[in-house]
Amino acid sequence: MTKLSSKLQKEKYAHIIGIGNLTRLDDGVAIRIIEQLRKKNIPANVKITDLGTGGIDIILALDGWSMGIIIDAVDLDYLHPGAIVEYCVKNKDIPEIKGLSSTHGFDAITALKLAFSLQEYDIPSEIRIIGVQVKDIEGLGIHLSSEVESAIPKVIRRISELLKIEL
Repeated sequence: MTKLSSKLQKEKYAHIIGIGNLTRLDDGVAIRIIEQLRKKNIPANVKITDLGTGGIDIILALDGWSMGIIIDAVDLDYLHPGAIVEYCVKNKDIPEIKGLSSTHGFDAITALKLAFSLQEYDIPSEIRIIGVQVKDIEGLGIHLSSEVESAIPKVIRRISELLKIEL
């Protein structure tokens, strides 16, 4: 079992949320990462959720947690397929992220802005958004491109670093 620091021993420490659509090619990368994380030795106070295409449910999923980690596919012109980007949201400081949640109607940024403006939810003081640049999200299919597939272990290592545990 992983030894936890006193910070990690809090009852609801971190919630890792994957957003994506498994049937839209590379858009399913976050769900694949969630599937891999579920096979790891995760502490009891860390929750892992496949949130599907996300939406407003992101607010409810983050409510009451110390840290949130949102994983999603991104489609940014300046990145090569499989590249990983990370954004940190602290205390209502929400970056503008173009290309996030490209096949979903209600992206994580919109949900976070709504959550902070409503002030009715206990949103984590630290939220990390980890994006993986897609190669192909046009059409239907369940396979990831090789470039995006190769990003999965890198994202898992980054989550391990953020949580300060070995995965």
